[in-house]
Amino acid sequence: MSARSDIGVVITTHNYGHYLSACLESVLSQTLLPRQVLVVDDASEDNAADVVASFFDVQYCRVDFRNGNRARNFGFLKISTSYVAFFDADNVMMPRFLEVLYGALQEVPRAAYAYGDRIVFANGDLQQGEREVSGPFDVRRLRVGNYIDLAALIRADSFPGFDPAVRRYQDWDLWLNIALRQGGIGQYVPETLYYYRVHPHSVSQREDRDRAMWRIRRKYHLGWGALPLLRHSFKLYQFARKTKSFWTR
Repeated sequence: MSARSDIGVVITTHNYGHYLSACLESVLSQTLLPRQVLVVDDASEDNAADVVASFFDVQYCRVDFRNGNRARNFGFLKISTSYVAFFDADNVMMPRFLEVLYGALQEVPRAAYAYGDRIVFANGDLQQGEREVSGPFDVRRLRVGNYIDLAALIRADSFPGFDPAVRRYQDWDLWLNIALRQGGIGQYVPETLYYYRVHPHSVSQREDRDRAMWRIRRKYHLGWGALPLLRHSFKLYQFARKTKSFWTR
């Protein structure tokens, strides 16, 4: 029987009821069980409430924010655990996700959060996914662009809250906040821990992505530099992160 921990999992959903069951099953099958599991349904028009009702000991809250970051902040205020994992309803945890990340935070008390690697998949086929390697925490790399997904385990007393004004790259915004305003670090675990679903509409227009990136750079006074050069450099980095040899050479 799995042990139970002082961990809360906040799952946000907006019309992802058809993915929610697989997500909840993965959370409730952890080798280290969370003490609280909360689904924050942000104005869904599907069967999310019915899906949650079919699971024992899962809390459900419906809100009408239509803002992912506000929904996550709301969820954080509803839990009372020492650690929190924010997870999207369309993703799936591997069985040791919480155990591994919790262990990393026990080994490195100064780390504000712990994170690992992921398998990116599409069309519902987990077996055809591609591994992406995050890599060790490096604030210099973080200042260039994000390479740490939101699927991490965070110490509750290190969580500064999400900025509701940030609609894209909210994970990057969170890690920059912790690193540059709190002096916090992340602890990397070189182990594949979850499945990340890519949707056909996930690829946004380049201008929109660039605009969102520059808002965050301006927020943290990271400088403007040359956009094409930054974009090219980060694309090379994103390609390299998919190979383990990049981190072990």
